[in-house]
Amino acid sequence: MNSFERLYNTMEGKPVDRIPVVPIFMAWAPEYIGKTYGEFQSDYRVLTESLLRMRERFQIDQLTTLSDPYRETSDYGATIEFVPDGVCRCKGPLIVEPADVKKLRRMSIDETTRMMDRLKAVERFASECKGDVSILGWVEGPLAEFCTLRTLEAALMDLMTDPSLFHDVSAITMENAIDWAGAQINAGADMIGVGDAASSLVSLDTYREHIFPWQQQLFQGIHDAGGKVRLHICGNINHIIEDLAKTGADVIDIDWMVDLKRARQLVGPDITLFGQFDPASVLRLGTPEKVAAEARRNIADGGQRFGLMPGCEVPSGTPEENIAAFCPVEGCLIMDALTRSGETP
Repeated sequence: MNSFERLYNTMEGKPVDRIPVVPIFMAWAPEYIGKTYGEFQSDYRVLTESLLRMRERFQIDQLTTLSDPYRETSDYGATIEFVPDGVCRCKGPLIVEPADVKKLRRMSIDETTRMMDRLKAVERFASECKGDVSILGWVEGPLAEFCTLRTLEAALMDLMTDPSLFHDVSAITMENAIDWAGAQINAGADMIGVGDAASSLVSLDTYREHIFPWQQQLFQGIHDAGGKVRLHICGNINHIIEDLAKTGADVIDIDWMVDLKRARQLVGPDITLFGQFDPASVLRLGTPEKVAAEARRNIADGGQRFGLMPGCEVPSGTPEENIAAFCPVEGCLIMDALTRSGETP
């Protein structure tokens, strides 16, 4: 059974040889091949080479194209500065006042720069291993994109005082996101990751009224284009997890502070969950034994449709032996749990 079959059998509730292992590698990956994080974010060749090496080393079951939150923001016209060893920086908000919505426009992906770079990453992954491993494209969710265009503080204040600007912006950004997701699917991505981390910071009522409808529209557009949806919201989503299950997402990532057992009960048995041990105190700063213990707990709580990963990306500086402790390679301390929880076809 190859990685693609393993992941999709898991999502369909069918037998697998082992649980899929699906960590998100960003800053750690270029370190492994002697490149900088800045190069990883700005050049698809560095991103793809480092992720292919991660797959070779750790036998991960999905290749991701996530690098930073500013790809779409840059293509809308914001000034982005790349730094060697950190997330690229937005030099200032593009949307300062309502009139600035006119700076945004509908555009095809071939009119972009950084999203086109992501498309090239998908194309390379597809040329190397389409059908053997899942390829994850990426777009930003409605609130995430609004925050990067507006700043987090201003965006959250808008939602409390006058959300009309959020809706005006989302009417453009979500149509583009659907088109850009479709281009990635046509290039070989089978699944699209949607990052919407700021959704963890709003109340349930605010989420239901303002964020949820745009997520539904985006996910339906991705489905119509032939792709699956992996929703990634860092942080505490205990208060909105039941609603997230109604968005149409096929996979929901669960961060470490979420009650995984309760999340499984609330979303039901038919949605795939990925998660969830703490990427900082457990993976980055812990021991292989601590990683293994937390991973075993996650496997026990995650249910049948479950993929194993830290709650968010593998942090820079994480000891290699800690990653190996939960991946199906030499040094894995949980291989029995990975395979015992699956059923060999």
